[in-house]
Amino acid sequence: MTLLRASLAAATLVATTTSAVAADTLDIVVPFAAGGATDIVARSFEPIFSEQLGVTSVIRNIAGASATVGTAEVADNEGNPNIIGYEPAGALSIQPSLKDLPYGPESFTYVCRTVSNPMFLMVSKDSDIDSIDQLVEESQEYPFLYGSSGPGTLPHLAMAALTVKSDLQAQHVPYSGSGPAMNALDGNEIQVMADTETILENYDLKPLAVFAESRVEGYEDVPTFEELGMQDLEFSVWQGIVAPKGISQERADAFADACKATVESDRFETFADKSGVSIDYLGAEDFKAFVARRVEVNKQVLKDAGLTE
Repeated sequence: MTLLRASLAAATLVATTTSAVAADTLDIVVPFAAGGATDIVARSFEPIFSEQLGVTSVIRNIAGASATVGTAEVADNEGNPNIIGYEPAGALSIQPSLKDLPYGPESFTYVCRTVSNPMFLMVSKDSDIDSIDQLVEESQEYPFLYGSSGPGTLPHLAMAALTVKSDLQAQHVPYSGSGPAMNALDGNEIQVMADTETILENYDLKPLAVFAESRVEGYEDVPTFEELGMQDLEFSVWQGIVAPKGISQERADAFADACKATVESDRFETFADKSGVSIDYLGAEDFKAFVARRVEVNKQVLKDAGLTE
């Protein structure tokens, strides 16, 4: 019996040790459906990151519950060096304040922030609406539907805050990612949405205003909300890499080095320039501190927008 227990213990130790060893294939979880803003950037990031790390990587789109299903999948793999998440802002800094989740901001090994982009308020290119004033005025008689990549995501938060700060009459319709929301906008299931320049350019939409402190280069004719008389409407969509807790420092450092090399590469910079993506790199410790700050800021925004008590 003692020998059997010893054998089982040894087998368990071998299995545990083996599971902690980095394999040649890395799963990169994107917690949205394919075709959205996060997925578009992740698919340009992935092949360069893979080369820098010296492994084969595979994008896995695990959509659901405003990006929390895929994010929880990463958190649930504690100690696994062969999975990371390409994460949007909402999953890390908003959702944990909205509902009970199997993870929190402390559930990850932070690797890097990659990009950060202000959001635009946008309508279909074919829409007859050309200004915020017109949008607000028309919504008084016929309230609009606005889409988002899910409840509690930054696009949702920005639009909810806008309805608080203005007389815009609009109701929220959530989708499993920006891609499905764009299909709905194209079919007039929704009429307005907030998202990044990546979506604006990829789907040829019409911007009405920008959720930023100042006008954006290349969109000098698009006003800020502050210019339109609405304060505290600044929302940026950022993305970054997280790994599960419990991975080795060696593996965490390898991820961090590969991420820095990727965002500094000519290939990624070329993609960013063409797609209107703003590279905004933060290393591991700075990224972790940044997320902690955004969690606190977003808690207050959620409360002001009436989304939490």
